Amino acid sequence: MNDNKQTSVQAWEKFCEDLKRAGSVLARPATPDDELTQAEGLRKLVRMIRMGFEASLEYGNTDHPEVYQLVTATTLGEGETSDSRYYQAVIDGSKSYRLRGTRGEAPYMEFTVYAGKIGLDATSAQVGAITERDLVVHPDGTFDLLLAPELTPQQQAGNWIRTTPESTVVFIRQYAHDWSRTQGATFTIECIGASGDRPPLTIAEVGHAMQRTSAYVARSVNIWAAIVDQRRAAEPNRFFVFEVEQDPDESPEMPTGHRFSSGYFRLAPNQALLVTFKPAEVPYWGLDTTNYWFEPISYMDHRSHFNNRTVRYEPDGSVRIVIAARDPGMPNWIDTRGHLEGPMIFRWSRTALPVPDIAAQLITLP
Repeated sequence: MNDNKQTSVQAWEKFCEDLKRAGSVLARPATPDDELTQAEGLRKLVRMIRMGFEASLEYGNTDHPEVYQLVTATTLGEGETSDSRYYQAVIDGSKSYRLRGTRGEAPYMEFTVYAGKIGLDATSAQVGAITERDLVVHPDGTFDLLLAPELTPQQQAGNWIRTTPESTVVFIRQYAHDWSRTQGATFTIECIGASGDRPPLTIAEVGHAMQRTSAYVARSVNIWAAIVDQRRAAEPNRFFVFEVEQDPDESPEMPTGHRFSSGYFRLAPNQALLVTFKPAEVPYWGLDTTNYWFEPISYMDHRSHFNNRTVRYEPDGSVRIVIAARDPGMPNWIDTRGHLEGPMIFRWSRTALPVPDIAAQLITLP
C-alpha cells in the first residue's frame, strides 16, 4: 500500500472511531428512552455528519466562499423557528468580503458575524450584526454588504460589518409569517482580492475536515441536549421568560432583537396543553415546539407552529393554542406528531414591549 492509500485509510478509520464517542449521548441517563426519541437521536447523529462536513469542507474554503442554506427539513436541530430561513457562509475575519443579493420580501432579516461556530469551535461570540432596519437597499431591490476589518478610501461606508481576525462565519436569517406567499432573498459572496479557481483537494484538507466533523457531531449534540435538559428538569407545562442578555452562556448564537419565553411540555396520551395569553400588537411573535433533539417537529409544513399572523384570535384579542399528539377538535392545534414531550419556544421580536405572561393548563381530551 503506497503512502497516499495508507494515509487516506488511516483518516477514515480515525473518523469512524471518533464518531463512536458521539453515540454516547443516546445512553445518557437524562436522554428519554422511548423508541421515537431514540430513533430521532440516531437520525440526528447521521444528519450532523453532513452538516459538519459541509461547513468544514464543501463550503469551507474562505478564499472561495459560498452562501448556502444551512437549515433544511433534514439539517436542523438548534431550536430553529419554522418562520425563518437560515443561511451561512464561512469566512476568514482577516480578509474582506462583498456579500450581494436581492432583498426579497421577508419582512425581517438579520446578518450576523460570529467568531466561532457553535459545535465546530470551542466558543462562539457575536462580532457584529445588521438587520432590516439598517440595511440600505438600492431602488432595484438589491443590496451590498461589506464584511471587512476596515474600510479602504475606495470603499463607501454603506452596509458594513466590521470583522475581527477571529471571525469565522456570517449567518443570515430571514423571517416571514407565511413563506408560501413570500419571496426569499438571494445571496452571493466573494472574497475581495482572491482570484483563480478553488485548488484541487488534498488528503490533508479532507482529513482535517473529517476531524472537525467528528468533533462537531460529538460536541454539538451534547451542547444542545444539555440546554434541553435544563428545560426538561424544570417544572413541566410552564413558560419561563428567558432573557438572552442575562444568560449569555446558555444563549449561543442568539439573533438580534428577540426575547424568549420557553418551557417543556409533558403529556399523557389522553392529555393536551392549553396555552393562553393576550399579546400586544407587535411586529412578530411565534410559538414553536421541538422534539428532544431540538429539531422543529414540522419545520416545512408548519403543523407544529403558530405566529401572530397565522393564529386564530379570540374576540377579546387573546390567543388559545392547544398542544396535543392528536386532534383535540379545537382551533390552533399544534400537532406534536406523536411526541408526548419536548421544548416549547416563544419568540417575541422587534419590540421593546414586555414578553406577555403565558398560562398553560393540562386538559383531558375526549
